Amino acid sequence: MELTQRDYDVLKLTQTFSQLASTHLTELLFADRSHSVPDKVLGRLVQLGYLSRVGRRATGSKGGAGAFVYQLGRAGRLLLDVEGRLSPNVNNHALMIADTYLELRRAEGAGVLAVREWEVERRVPPSVRADLYVALDFPQQGRQSAYFLEVDLSTEQPARIREKVTGYWRAVEASTDDYFPYVVFVVKQEIRRRELERIFRRLPDEQQEMLRVYLLGQLIPELIRH
Repeated sequence: MELTQRDYDVLKLTQTFSQLASTHLTELLFADRSHSVPDKVLGRLVQLGYLSRVGRRATGSKGGAGAFVYQLGRAGRLLLDVEGRLSPNVNNHALMIADTYLELRRAEGAGVLAVREWEVERRVPPSVRADLYVALDFPQQGRQSAYFLEVDLSTEQPARIREKVTGYWRAVEASTDDYFPYVVFVVKQEIRRRELERIFRRLPDEQQEMLRVYLLGQLIPELIRH
């Protein structure tokens, strides 16, 4: 069966994030269609082996079953020349990166910003990879800005956070650009936001200046405000 352009878009977007929930795919690629269309398309791609269901995404603190999570299936990996094995587990970090990207696209749809450029796993020489890089226009304010977004699931220890920040600071020192993007840690819980802020306050002043930590639900208002 010949794949449609939308089929390719589904596969390429899934490849980009490594895993996506059906809710991500529906909102990003099927907003102009009825609710039954994405289910049929995703089901067909699974049946043909282009997509594989990993499981369901946990919802709420008690971990109830939520949306199906997809990754490239064997046929999809062959088509897009992707190496590596299928993951047996839901990748919550990849899903939260997609959540963050979706927040930006929603804001773009509302007209408060425009996404000029974006990249998942953006390499930041010499030693860091940003979870998500975005370059944004803020038309109502007449300004542009760029950010390295670090999605935090509250699992990394302070030493690892400091190591990551050190990597970004080395990138600042090595950069010849006039402007270096802010490094924004995106978290889901207020207590984690406070923990990271406490870690950052103990860093040298020049490193603190490049860092921000925002709740996912407040990311867009904070980016607009700063």
